[in-house]
Amino acid sequence: MQLCKTILLFCHFSLFLLLPAAGQYDFTVNDAEGCTPMRVKFQFTSTATIDSITSLYWDFGNGQFSNLRLPDTVTYNSPGKYTVVMIYNNRVDLLIGKTDYITVHRTVPANFTYFDSVTYNTYVFQPTEPLETGTTYSYLWDFEGVGTRTGSREIIVFPTSDTFQVSLTLSDNFGCTSTIRQSVLVLEEIDIQNVFTPNGDNINDYFLVISEGGIPLVLRIFTRAGILVYESEGTILTWDGKTA
Repeated sequence: MQLCKTILLFCHFSLFLLLPAAGQYDFTVNDAEGCTPMRVKFQFTSTATIDSITSLYWDFGNGQFSNLRLPDTVTYNSPGKYTVVMIYNNRVDLLIGKTDYITVHRTVPANFTYFDSVTYNTYVFQPTEPLETGTTYSYLWDFEGVGTRTGSREIIVFPTSDTFQVSLTLSDNFGCTSTIRQSVLVLEEIDIQNVFTPNGDNINDYFLVISEGGIPLVLRIFTRAGILVYESEGTILTWDGKTA
């Protein structure tokens, strides 16, 4: 009879050792704060002497789930705070939850626009994306043939007519950075005569437009009523005022 009691006690003690103990299991991440798209690697940790984990269920808070002990990299594409939950052995009472564990900041795209200004080679550059309230931003422009600038809005005079590479790197105080590059075509200045008298006296008888840089031009001439009377394309455009 004493032997049976001893066996029962031993069995009970063995079953108790196989149950997960509080504080023996946890999870960590490679980084809990970052910028969109933020990629996070989760790591299940255990200090238990006997591994009694039979199953895991992860809820990463962003609509992604996993049953792996070492989940694949999780991507957070939207800014915000995310609560992560891990349940082991299919028991809700064996749950590890971390509220607002992952913090994701928005990476603002460095999109920008530009337009010409006073002269043919003077351009205005400015960002187009809305910024986050309460966030501090810095700007780094790189203008080929000109140099770098750090203003949010820049007026640039290019040295000549050509195609220039322009990039904007937009960074914030959370370390989020975005870079956009565009090609900017700077055309040459076109001088057009302001006197045209096609009367056959050999003085200003022709309307003449010349492309100094060899870039083809298109000339369309309309009447006041909007009727097209002449059209031509090329690097040298000439109209005698009569030819339709």
